[in-house]
This record gives sequence, C-alpha cells and structure tokens, in this order.
Amino acid sequence: MEPLLTIIVPVYKIKEEYLRQSIESMLNQNSEEYRIILVDDGSPDNCGQICDEYASKNKIIQVIHQQNSGVSAARNSGILQTQTPWLTFVDPDDWIEPNAVTTILNEIKGDAKSADIIMFDYSREFENGGYVESLNIKSCFCDEELLNACREAPFFKLIQNGKVNPFSIKAVWNKVYKKDFIINNKLFFIPEARKGQDLLFNADAVNSARKIYYLNRILYHYRCYNESITNKYNADIVHLTKIEIEELQRQIKKHNLPNSVINSFNCRICTRLYSCMRLYFFHENNPLPKKERIAEAKRLVESEPFASAIKKLIVNIFLYKKEYLYFA
Repeated sequence: MEPLLTIIVPVYKIKEEYLRQSIESMLNQNSEEYRIILVDDGSPDNCGQICDEYASKNKIIQVIHQQNSGVSAARNSGILQTQTPWLTFVDPDDWIEPNAVTTILNEIKGDAKSADIIMFDYSREFENGGYVESLNIKSCFCDEELLNACREAPFFKLIQNGKVNPFSIKAVWNKVYKKDFIINNKLFFIPEARKGQDLLFNADAVNSARKIYYLNRILYHYRCYNESITNKYNADIVHLTKIEIEELQRQIKKHNLPNSVINSFNCRICTRLYSCMRLYFFHENNPLPKKERIAEAKRLVESEPFASAIKKLIVNIFLYKKEYLYFA
C-alpha cells in the first residue's frame, strides 16, 4: 500500500533513552502506510548515529543529516522531503500511542478526509504521572464558534464556552496536516524565531484552514521536564519577543482578523513584556548595572507596541471585561 502519513522528528541533543523510546513508539504501530523522517540537526552527540541505526533496520525510516540550523529549519527540511498526502510532527523526547498511526489513518480515510488539519488529545507527562488535555467534545469538524476560538487561541489563550481551556492550539505535535494545504499556503517554520516556533506556525495554519477536524482520542505523550528553561536567564529574549510580535502582527493583517483577536494579542504582548522583565532585565544573572537595566526596561515599556498594549489592557480591565482578567 502507498503510505499516507509522514512523521517528522527534529533531533538535536536528546537523551539517548528518550530518543530510543520515541523512535520505538513510532515503529510499534500496526500499519505500513506511514513513513518516518528523522532530521538530525547537526547534533554533536550520538543522536545522528542512533537515527542511522534505526534506519538501517527499518525501511520506513529516512534520515536527514544537516548542519545545525535550529528546530524550525529541521522541520522545514522534513516537510520538503515528505512524499505522503498527510504529515505530523513528533518531538524526539516524546512518544505516541501504539494505535496512533492506525487511528489517524482511519480518520484520514474516513470522516476527516476533507479536513486541512486534524487535532487530537494528548497527555502531559511528569515523573509522578500525567494529565490529559482535551476539548472534551465528541470527534467532529469544528463548528464556526469553535473554529473562531481556535483561530484566536494562538494570540493568547483558547477560550471554550467562556472558560480558558489549556488544550494547546499552538503545538504542532497534537495535529496532522494535509501536505497540499501546507505547500499551497506556504506554511513553513520561521528559522529566525528560536522561541515560539510552533505558535507562529499555527497562527498562520489555523487561520488559513477551511476545515479543522477534532479527534477525541489520546494519541500523544508530551514529556514535561522538572528542570524547566522557562526561568533561565535569556539575553536574547527581547530580540526573540520582537520577532514573535512582528510575525503575529503580520498574521493579523494577512488574515484580516477581527478586533477580538487584536484584543487578545494585546494581552499576549503584555505577557511577553513580563517575560522580558523576568528573564532578562531583572534576572539575577543579568551582568548589567541595575541603573542601566532599569533605563533599558523603561525604554522598552515606552516603545511600541508595548505602550499601546498596556494602555488598552488597563482600559479593558477597568471596563470589567472578564476575558482580559485572564492576563492576571
């Protein structure tokens, strides 16, 4: 049978046990109608050799070795090498259910065949267990209300039935994409964006999609580390934040998104500003003198689009619009 699905895996400096578990979970599937592309992004350890080892024993695996260029470039390489009508992504430290491929293929051949994107449930895994994030509805095509919520979600949060749902619209590993949809809409990851790559990709993807299908099945396990990078000093955070904001502004114009999206985006700008303060300006590892850090932070706060976003957020909070209180 001709393969219908390709799994793209960017590989760089992953613990050997995690990488092997991830690859073996993708091989442990009851189907031959899929392929795996492992993109070794110039990993300096044994990851590339491990990829070659599995490829030598499994004809469904293709390995791409490239100079280190970042996860965005690695995923783009995988997209360009995909020869199947559908593709999905797996991170090399995560794993999938034994029936994941069969379940996806059944949907591709059946109810979801006309979709541009298929979303499915997943479990966030910690050392002491995991918890499932779900839309908590039956498998179906997203209606207009849910579709609009998904289109707005990358700009701040997913609001479902008036409440925040942690289900990730920004992640790529809980979605399957039609290859023609990706190519025709020129949906590629931005190499310069070393932070929030998934979010920027899906901000464009979900707003380009005509039909999104939701599958109420847990197919993916996302490994959450105890030692998170979210609190580490980041000297590049201001630059990366500006790249993210400029790209989201471009998406708003490209798709002519409504005021509700712009209001959500203002909330996101404020949260990104907070991250700049926490991870750079006032982080204990910042080597600059305090006076210089304060002056630099003040200049950023008073610059656009941060100044306008703060003013609009404050106005909306004082007008008692509850959706903006999610910022707090």
